[in-house]
Amino acid sequence: MGATRPKNMTDRPVLERRMDPLSEVFGSLGIQDAIYTRMEATSPWGFHYPENSDPRIRFGLMVRGSALLKFKNQRQAIPLSAGDVFISILSDEPFTLVDHPRSPVADYRELRKLEVESVIHFGGGGAPTTLVNGSFGMNAFEAPLISAILPRYLHLRLDQNRSHAFQSVLDLLAAEGTAQPGIASSRLINCLYESLFVYAIRAYASSSEAPPKGWLAAMSDKQLGKAIQAMHAGFDRSWSVESLAREARMSRSAFALKFKAVLGRTPLEYLTRWRMYKAGAMIRSNNMSFSEVASAIGYGSEGSFSHVFRRAMGAAPREYRRKCALLHVRRIAALGMVGANFGSREP
Repeated sequence: MGATRPKNMTDRPVLERRMDPLSEVFGSLGIQDAIYTRMEATSPWGFHYPENSDPRIRFGLMVRGSALLKFKNQRQAIPLSAGDVFISILSDEPFTLVDHPRSPVADYRELRKLEVESVIHFGGGGAPTTLVNGSFGMNAFEAPLISAILPRYLHLRLDQNRSHAFQSVLDLLAAEGTAQPGIASSRLINCLYESLFVYAIRAYASSSEAPPKGWLAAMSDKQLGKAIQAMHAGFDRSWSVESLAREARMSRSAFALKFKAVLGRTPLEYLTRWRMYKAGAMIRSNNMSFSEVASAIGYGSEGSFSHVFRRAMGAAPREYRRKCALLHVRRIAALGMVGANFGSREP
């Protein structure tokens, strides 16, 4: 990496205990503004979810019945059966959900007006369908990473060898949706949302429908996955293509070609992006000086770190911290306004 080369050299495999990169990326999403609704529909029924300028992660769990899911830019509808899960990931693309192609379609915004204690009853009085659905926002600084490495939507069928742990989370979510809200219900929902998302990504990555290229494909590859784990565990080390190839148990040339073919960038380009992502999180915490951040991710010079950070993040570290602090203040102010609508706490 020339003058910007980090300080800590290594030519040996990293032996310390490593966090699974999937858990590291998705295990702390910072769920915000979670919404949870149970829909009790009777045929014929259907609704259209309009385009949304506030991209969120949205999901639906078919508890009973069946439906057809059609995204605006998709040619064919996706058939959903009881036990299926669909997830829309940070996409503003509108979609329609119906029990039959000729069923009447309502505007979802109008259906929300029928909601009573998180339950919506609607439809024509025929065969019943129960759908648990919800959405959540996330930290604005995490969203670009999630969007870059995941598809726009997932469909996970009940018959796709679902793990017991994943099914347990879905069962708990369905049970929470069919019961009256209890103590700390909203906190429980947030935890279930986070678990649902991580288990869904795991299931998708190991399925035959996962694409052969991209981050999930690389993580699922036994050779590339080892190299990525090493980079995540030792991002402060001065890796070379040779040392990463040794982690993958491959020759240098074969490793470099395979890495670029699957991820679309070189190993050192990926490493730099991950270092800057970690540096951004450290800067946002506001507990470290810029020289400390530079040292923590392996740069011996604050100047060389700032140069790479500006190129990767579009702003110098000081400007980045200022912008992040401003966004944080705005969010706190918005939450304060919401809290004020509920009055003061009872003594």
